[in-house]
Amino acid sequence: MFKKIALLGTVCVLASAMSASADTIFSLNNSGCSSGCNVLPAGTVTLHQNGTNDVFVTVQLGTDYSFRKANDPNHHGFVFDLSGVSGVSATNVSSPFAFQGFGSYNDSPFGTFQYDFECTTCGPGVPVTPTQTLTFDLIGLGLLESSFVSNGSGFFFAADVVGLDAAAGVGQTGNIGATGPGVPTTSTPEPSSLLMFGTGLGRCRRSSPPVDGIAGRTYEGCSTTSPALYGQTGRGCRRRCLFCG
Repeated sequence: MFKKIALLGTVCVLASAMSASADTIFSLNNSGCSSGCNVLPAGTVTLHQNGTNDVFVTVQLGTDYSFRKANDPNHHGFVFDLSGVSGVSATNVSSPFAFQGFGSYNDSPFGTFQYDFECTTCGPGVPVTPTQTLTFDLIGLGLLESSFVSNGSGFFFAADVVGLDAAAGVGQTGNIGATGPGVPTTSTPEPSSLLMFGTGLGRCRRSSPPVDGIAGRTYEGCSTTSPALYGQTGRGCRRRCLFCG
């Protein structure tokens, strides 16, 4: 009996772990523009734990804005702070961005930040082709979604943008900041992961007959390949597998 209960608990834990993974989303909803930037939030920053010491970051601007590259030290493409992390680097950086590494980057009026990505082909004004997405894997010892913290001015992220339409102000520029805390969300696991999990259960259910000995009992889930074991074609085997000896 204890073996069966332990097996059930293990399967439930595995199923729960596979059901969803938590992301954290921040809104770029604080305008630092002297004029314009009237559409808020201007975009989002999504953090996804991508294994040990790796967070996949997606910065997505709305259709009203584009990233830009200013000709002054008070505007930077995308900036943020970290805490409790060492050996920080970036991989899989989407074009046309480049990681600038650790430093002191001022994004007025939101204060200074430790890390920066710059749009290498952007200009200071309205672009012919907007750049609205930045993605990258940030790598660092001890890096978690919670490692992204606010700077001394209370902002987690900031981005330098230019307005593309009348709503945002065509050609109006400035930094947009994000305060916290971020909003946790859940993402659905890939179908291939669920298939692998289901296949594992299938192997279990084919290995032994029903423990309750009642032919034709309705079980949860999947189809059967051996009616003699399950009593009735089409009856699921999942519950039987959870309690198999």
